[in-house]
Amino acid sequence: MKKSHVLLVFTFLLLIPYICSLAVIGIGYNALVLHSGEICRSLIGAFVGAIIMFAIKATIQRPVDLLAMQTHDGLIKQLLRFFSIRRRYFLLIANVLLDFVLCYVAMDLISRFLTLDQIVGNATGIALLIMFVSTCLGAYVEYDSLSIDPAQH
Repeated sequence: MKKSHVLLVFTFLLLIPYICSLAVIGIGYNALVLHSGEICRSLIGAFVGAIIMFAIKATIQRPVDLLAMQTHDGLIKQLLRFFSIRRRYFLLIANVLLDFVLCYVAMDLISRFLTLDQIVGNATGIALLIMFVSTCLGAYVEYDSLSIDPAQH
C-alpha cells in the first residue's frame, strides 16, 4: 500500500477519532465535575480517561495491526505502534501514562476554551459527529484491506 494511502487511513481511522475521544473525555469530565480546580479530582478524571483510552485502543487493535503489516515506512510504523497495546509492559505503561497526560490536558483545554453552556450543550454531539464521519471515511477508503477476509467482497 502506498505511503499516502496509509497516512490517509491513519488520519481518518485513528488520529481524528483519537483526538475526538480526548475531547469527549474532557467535555464529559467538565460537564460532570463542578470543582475541576481541585487537583485530586482532575487526576482521578485523567486516570479514568486513560483507562477509557486504553479500552478504545483495544477495540482498534486489529485495524492497527493490518495497517502496520502493509506499510514499510519506519515513521508510519512508529505512529501505528502508539495505538498498539500488544507491546512490552514498559511501553504499555508508558502509553497509558501518555494517555493520562493527554486526558488531563484535554480536560484543562476544554475548561479554558469552552463555556459551561457549550460544554453541557452540543459540544459532545459535535465531537461524536466528527468522530463518526472520520471513521466512516477511513473505513470506506480501506475497507478491503481492513476486512477480516479480503477475498470476500
